[in-house]
Amino acid sequence: MIKKSFIPKLDDLLGGGIPEGVSVIFCAYPGVNSEAFGYQMLNGRLEEGDNGFVFTNIAEPDTITYEFNSYGWDLETMLEEEQVFFVDGSSHFIGAPPNGRYIIEDYSQIEEAVIKAIRDVPNGIGLINNLSTLIDYLGNEDTLNIIKKWNEIAKEKKTTLVYIFTEWDYDKNFIDEIKNSVDCVVHLKTIEERVIIGQGFMVAGASWTKPSDIMVLFFVMQPGGVKVYIPKILVTGPYNAGKSSFVKAISTKSVSVDRQALGTIPTTIAMDIGHLDYKGFFADIFGTPGQERFDLILNVLSKEAVGAFVLVDSTAPETFGRAKEMIRKCRAEAIPKIIIANKQDIPGALAPEKIREMMKLGKDIPIVPAIATEKKGTTEALDVLLTLLYGD
Repeated sequence: MIKKSFIPKLDDLLGGGIPEGVSVIFCAYPGVNSEAFGYQMLNGRLEEGDNGFVFTNIAEPDTITYEFNSYGWDLETMLEEEQVFFVDGSSHFIGAPPNGRYIIEDYSQIEEAVIKAIRDVPNGIGLINNLSTLIDYLGNEDTLNIIKKWNEIAKEKKTTLVYIFTEWDYDKNFIDEIKNSVDCVVHLKTIEERVIIGQGFMVAGASWTKPSDIMVLFFVMQPGGVKVYIPKILVTGPYNAGKSSFVKAISTKSVSVDRQALGTIPTTIAMDIGHLDYKGFFADIFGTPGQERFDLILNVLSKEAVGAFVLVDSTAPETFGRAKEMIRKCRAEAIPKIIIANKQDIPGALAPEKIREMMKLGKDIPIVPAIATEKKGTTEALDVLLTLLYGD
């Protein structure tokens, strides 16, 4: 049976999900928030009705329960209902009250305690947090042997094992051995361009499929957990095409800078800014002004954009030339873009294919009909853009 990872885009990269009984390791550069990936997988499986456990040797159980709560997940209730339990390998060593079904008082107990936990949750999930600390406790060879034994028993019990591993300055050959001992390796890295500009994950290998080698930017939200992060989505188009309404329609929250033109009609003189939280994706949205006198700032607003919505007024074909000019000025020619055929509710609105013909656009550029003021067509537009950026 295939199980979900509950990490946005990860299942797609893995060909649909994770088979029962496999082992997954999240290998993180120091400073990257790796625990959230394990917590999110565990929480998702628990909410689906599976049983699970957490082996912790880096923080006492109460701290982990608090961290779950900060992401908006109720681990405490699941602990009370005994759907999940701790293998507490931390409290005894820091002088805190122990809390778990199995308590580690000596490092020699770790192997057998986790084996018991795996056998307690057949078809469930176990989280090992953190493998790096285990290596520091037990040494390279003993840790590697224990991992292989845990994985063997987990495969027999169809229990998913999830390892969190911070890649400190261990011997490279040993790190390779660790990765080769599990079924799936996911790298969590910083994305750098002179300075660190973000964090991303990429599947380095999986035993059951040939994963996509796409690097997916991510952001960890509290509450919310791991979200796929899109640094900037651009919304552009001619004056009065409905850009501000569109930004507001697709945003979780937004703000516009307006002034009164001709005494009654509000028009954007600087930009619209929105934040999107949709289907596990988190993005910043920037809407440009449409008047030609503001073209000087288009290049600034379009920098680092990874996708664009180009709005046109379906009732105003005389503005289509301006729309194509703005695509060029915003450098949107080189990024995934979607034409939003707005104001489809107004008599005389042109159909998308007629707009394609008049704008002389190729079939590779999607055109989505919309009524931005009523939020019609907006989710369809988002789905199309996300498909262009990351595939189905």
